[in-house]
Amino acid sequence: MKKSTEIYTKWLMLPAVLIYTIFFIIPNISGLILAFTDWNVYFFDDFNFNGIDNFVRLFNEKIFWNAVNNTFYFAIITVIFKNLIGFGMALMVTKASKYNTYLRTVMFLPVTISGIVVSIIFVSIYNPTTGILNQFLNAVGLEVLAKGWLVDTKYAMTSIAAMEIWQWSGFSMVVFVAGIQSISQDYYEAAKIDGASRWQELRFITIPLMMQSFTITFIYSIISGLKVFAQVYGTTNGGPNNATQVMGTFLFKSFSNGHYGYSAAVGLVFMLMVMVVAGIILVVMRKKEVEF
Repeated sequence: MKKSTEIYTKWLMLPAVLIYTIFFIIPNISGLILAFTDWNVYFFDDFNFNGIDNFVRLFNEKIFWNAVNNTFYFAIITVIFKNLIGFGMALMVTKASKYNTYLRTVMFLPVTISGIVVSIIFVSIYNPTTGILNQFLNAVGLEVLAKGWLVDTKYAMTSIAAMEIWQWSGFSMVVFVAGIQSISQDYYEAAKIDGASRWQELRFITIPLMMQSFTITFIYSIISGLKVFAQVYGTTNGGPNNATQVMGTFLFKSFSNGHYGYSAAVGLVFMLMVMVVAGIILVVMRKKEVEF
């Protein structure tokens, strides 16, 4: 009976293994091989191995390093503020109130909207002349703060990061709410008996016991930040003057130009970059969990 059950279980796993192999393992292995070729749309059926030429060309491209800088800038800014704002919202909606369910729904709602749709909305909001943001600033006498949010190279990347923060802070809030609710009230009752203030409860009870929640949100935020594409593509498409070029749009443009081998090299570097950064963050956060 046990043997027949094991066979039955293996057959049930087969479809999943096949799908994973076809759509993940084979494409990744193929991409790894193609990264060392000169395959392109102009000689589609005739390509040769060119060693590390694609990587040499990539690392010598100024736009590539600009894309790397913008990607890390976007990731760092969004990780910090999505978690700070999300944590603040979580503290607010975990207090006893009849409006908590409504507030959580409203705060989480932007997460359910497509990134492209959010980009279209914010293109309208950020419009230098007809956008409601500049119109509001002008109406309250703050004309000096009105900017060309997506057309000025100084503010374009930060404006896109602000859009991402607005959309995804609600996700961090949900994770933090779950973390706060998992903490036993006994700790807080003991702290009150000892005369601890609200700040001391937050610092010495809430935050230390929520480190697993912080690990989840930090890892998710850093990966999504490094993989940013739709937000940039839907607003500036890397402009103006490559001021918002990120790794995702850089990869997309190289592939669109028909340089498939070169695109595979870009994708390989991109994947390694995400894996290394996410791995470092995970190790650091795990150590923090142990320390606390």
